[in-house]
Amino acid sequence: MTAAGPAQRGHRGRLHHGSLERVESSYHHNNRQNPRSTRWSDTRRTARTVGNRTRPGLPATPDNRDARSMNIDQRPAPAAPGTARVAGLDGLRAVAVAAVVAYHVHPSWLPGGFLGVDLFFVISGYLITSWLMAERVRTGRFQLRAFWVRRARRLLPALWAMLLVTACAATLTGGDCWAGLRGNLLAALTYSSNWWQISRHDTYFAGVGVKPVLQHLWSLSVEEQFYLLCPLLLFAVTTVLRRRRLQVALLLALAVLSFTAMALVFSPDTDTSRVYYGTDTHGGGLLLGAAAAFAVPLARAVAARSPGRITSADALGAAGFTVLAAAALLLDGTGAGVYRGGLAVATAAAVAVVVAAAVPGRIGRALSRPPLVWVGRRSYGIYLWHWPVIAVCAALDPGAPASPLWQPVALVAPVLLAAASYRLVEEPVIRLGVRGYARELTARHRARAAVRPRQALAVLVSAAAVVTVAGAGIVRAPSSTGLEAQISAGERLAAARPPDAARPVHRTDDTAADDPDDPTDPDQAPLDEEEAPARITGADVTAVGDSVMLAAARDLQRKLPGIVVEAKVGRQMDAAPELLRRLAGAGRLRKVVVVGLGTNGGFPKETAERLLAVTGPARRVLFVTVHAPRTWQPAVNATLADTVRAHPSTTRLVDWDTAISRHPEQLWADRIHPRPSAGTETYAALIASAVQRLGP
Repeated sequence: MTAAGPAQRGHRGRLHHGSLERVESSYHHNNRQNPRSTRWSDTRRTARTVGNRTRPGLPATPDNRDARSMNIDQRPAPAAPGTARVAGLDGLRAVAVAAVVAYHVHPSWLPGGFLGVDLFFVISGYLITSWLMAERVRTGRFQLRAFWVRRARRLLPALWAMLLVTACAATLTGGDCWAGLRGNLLAALTYSSNWWQISRHDTYFAGVGVKPVLQHLWSLSVEEQFYLLCPLLLFAVTTVLRRRRLQVALLLALAVLSFTAMALVFSPDTDTSRVYYGTDTHGGGLLLGAAAAFAVPLARAVAARSPGRITSADALGAAGFTVLAAAALLLDGTGAGVYRGGLAVATAAAVAVVVAAAVPGRIGRALSRPPLVWVGRRSYGIYLWHWPVIAVCAALDPGAPASPLWQPVALVAPVLLAAASYRLVEEPVIRLGVRGYARELTARHRARAAVRPRQALAVLVSAAAVVTVAGAGIVRAPSSTGLEAQISAGERLAAARPPDAARPVHRTDDTAADDPDDPTDPDQAPLDEEEAPARITGADVTAVGDSVMLAAARDLQRKLPGIVVEAKVGRQMDAAPELLRRLAGAGRLRKVVVVGLGTNGGFPKETAERLLAVTGPARRVLFVTVHAPRTWQPAVNATLADTVRAHPSTTRLVDWDTAISRHPEQLWADRIHPRPSAGTETYAALIASAVQRLGP
């Protein structure tokens, strides 16, 4: 996501082969002086400190004992951290951003394309740590102010330009694209977008309604928070531990701790915003990249000449690519497998790929192709611009960007905008600094005004118009979308549940849920038609669902007075068996159970069987099919249909998918949730009709 660090004044951020060659030649020169220094962390290596610079190959003095004791690379680093671009890593950035864009434009193209973000995390952790540690060796301390200034120069100008244009476009577009702009913009400016989206339960994979126009900035916030903490973390690691292996082990332990927190926090009963956006739960990739920088720093990787080491790096990189490709095809961002090990395995594979990309082997050369390098150097801008383009397209046309009409726009426009941003904003600021670039722009404007006054005036008026529209939009933007307000109302209705049914079909003690298939339990015997009530009402129904059911809660209660709605945003089918078991144990599970789950992810047929084992033969279960533009929709509906065919006496299928497909205008722009009145009426009427047909 973030490109390599800024170049020195006078450089233009391109790949400087001379810079890398100087690093490599100094490395081999040192090895000839002292053959034992070929190991990066060899503590027997000698050096002499002159001023703030360490010169290898000379006797040690007390001034550099601290550096030697830390077991960090004492070869001379480049003139300034981040001045040299590694072409292989630029090409790898191109692969990562292509995966992310493809996933956002059409998830079915690459179901696991979101892993490109984690590949960016590993690259950032590896580069930032390598640069900081090289600077620590060269100067004797971490230059925090200089590091943060370089990061600000690299990241902020392009971000500010995107925010200004996006605010203007969202204001002119209006609707859901405009809603929440003020809060999202403030979070973006403070690099707290991930925590802001957690507070709003804005789920990344199957969220509510049209995505916020700045939702993608959550990952940049995680990275920026890492940039603030990384120097402090490295100082603590190198101060507490003196041996390189222990330093690597500590960083690996912190990464494992992050992945463990992700696994523990994940719950199929709630949305995944907390576990996916959290800096603590999703920081494992950055930490693994940092550990790799201690084990194989960037300077050592680019200077590698040993055929054995290069071959090993290529073999590990090829294996890592294989694992990443399989994960990108198999993982879809839902289910426990992603959060309980899947993401950790994919990130570990990314580490091998990153190191191989830096080494001058086959993988590094393949990723150094000019087209890949060109895209990679603009990957930060492409990532910044691609999501606002998609969001605006979706606001203009509910079928975008999945429609062939909009797909070329969603794919090409971000590249063009990123190229313009790189040429007009990013590169000049890196080369001249913010103040220098401002002086240059002022001089250009004066020269243009003197020669072409009308052209200069047109530029000023256009800029003023963009700023005015964006400012007005930020002030007047609604705090939430219409769908968010609709679901919030449904949550309030569900919380104010009616009294429990007066005709329970099971015991109210805890043993009712212990053995739902016990044939000696009279309450678990199949209903006899003579004992069945003349008419089933809402007082006999418990409905379990997700945000789709919450959106229709008002009409459900109107069609089936007394119904209990147990729905939650982001809930998955995996949570249903345990939820129903708790309701049964509390005596609150009624004789008819409506299950409206599957919007947020697929599930195996065994999950549905476990659910039916809880409800038992005494209850009727209505499964509502799923309508969502998600890769798992066909599998979910097929599983529901198979389950109903296997249990015809106790289950029924409510075909919401077929019914709403005939009236897509009754859905919100996300093509998932029903609109008030028409859409919610259709949803509630289908369920009410199916419930009433259960009577004799």
